[in-house]
Formats: sequence, structure tokens, C-alpha cells
Amino acid sequence: MTLKEQLLQAIEALPSDRLAQVLTFVQSVSTKPSTTSAKSFLAHLKTIGTWSGDDFQECLEAVQNSRGEAQFDYSPNPFE
Repeated sequence: MTLKEQLLQAIEALPSDRLAQVLTFVQSVSTKPSTTSAKSFLAHLKTIGTWSGDDFQECLEAVQNSRGEAQFDYSPNPFE
């Protein structure tokens, strides 16, 4: 079985509420990381205004579906 077939099989076995997480992960892996300078980032921040779309609820649900549970490691710090 090819890797692609294994991925498809694993995706088909997932509950539907987990599919949004998988899609978000695949999209993040497939996008090329951008190399922006701090100056260009700050310039971009100045262009950001308030929400003007009509898809706020859809975006909010995508964020909520893609969040994971926080995990904390309370074991002693090995570098101390």
C-alpha cells in the first residue's frame, strides 16, 4: 500500500469533527514559509483594519475545530 493510500485510509477512518484539523495541518504543510522582515511585517500590521467579511462565524468555527488541548510537562527541568 502506498503512503498516499495509507493517508486516505487514515482520513476515511477519522470522525468528521477531526477532518477540519487534518485539513488545516495539510494546508500549513503545503504552504511555502515566507521570509518577511520585521519592517515589512510592521508595515502590513498598519493595513489591518476591523473585520469586514461575512464569514466570521465560519472562520471562528475553523479556529475552534483546529485547536488542540494544551499539554504541560511538570517534570523537573534537566538543565537546572
